[in-house]
Parts: sequence; structure tokens; C-alpha cells
Amino acid sequence: MKMLEVKNLRKTYKTNSGEFAALDNVSVTVNKGEIFGYIGLSGAGKTSLARCISSLEKADSGEILLNGVDITKLKGKPLRETRKKMGLVFQHFNLLMNSTVAQNIAFSLRIAKWPKADIRRRVAELLEVVGLTEKADAYPATLSGGQKQRVGIARALANNPALVI
Repeated sequence: MKMLEVKNLRKTYKTNSGEFAALDNVSVTVNKGEIFGYIGLSGAGKTSLARCISSLEKADSGEILLNGVDITKLKGKPLRETRKKMGLVFQHFNLLMNSTVAQNIAFSLRIAKWPKADIRRRVAELLEVVGLTEKADAYPATLSGGQKQRVGIARALANNPALVI
């Protein structure tokens, strides 16, 4: 069953030397349950593709179907509801530096108005999954780069997303 379909995606950026096509006719299909990765040189469009799929940037043309719904056509509440089904792991972590590891993981759950007991339970479960149980009360500044990335992964998994980018 197809979960994600990217069809003929194009994304350009304006530069001092003209227009640069970061994505040009990109098509990808990811089936439910599959793990899919893409690699490439710096500037190859990896981040642009992730940002378009997550609707953080708008593609110039093409379609992005999540469970059959073209998210490039969504606006307002339907787009916000679709984004809730996505977990994002950022390259540079984007952790809240004044919050503990547990608070960082709990952040999206609090916004989604989960009951406090459920938040505590889910955070404990995710800390175990990423091997950071002993770091629950630590602050990001005290963590290694790999540990910060694992906090980002736990945070992305918190709401049981249909898709993790």
C-alpha cells in the first residue's frame, strides 16, 4: 500500500546568478512500513525534498500524496491536521535549550493536549527506545551530538506519526 508518493516535484530557488533547480522532476514512492533513505552530495536537494514533503516549503510544481491526499493542495486546518501526522527529525536538532530532554520530547504532546499521565508514560517509553532514560533531566548543552539527535528522533516519534521525515 502506497503511503507517500512524490510525483514530478520541482523546487527552484532564486540566486544572484539566476534560478537554481534544487529538485527537478523528482518522483518517489514509499509503501506503508518501508524505510526509505536518500543520499547525495551537498546541494543535491535532500533537504529541499524533506522540506517540501513536510510542507515547510512549497514546491513549484508536482504532487505530494500522503495516503492518497495531495498535500500540496491543502491549506489552513486540513494542512495543520496532516502535519500532525508527520514527525520531523531535523539535521541540526532544533532542541529547546532551556528545557530538559524529557521536556523536549513532551513538547508536542503538551501542544496536542495529551493528559499529563499519558505524557509521562510516553516520554518514559521513548527515552527507553532511544537509550536516554538516564538523561531525562539533562539539558541539551550537556549532550553529545548523537544524544541530541536521539532526542530529536524521540520527539519526532512522540505523537505516533504516520510518516517520519
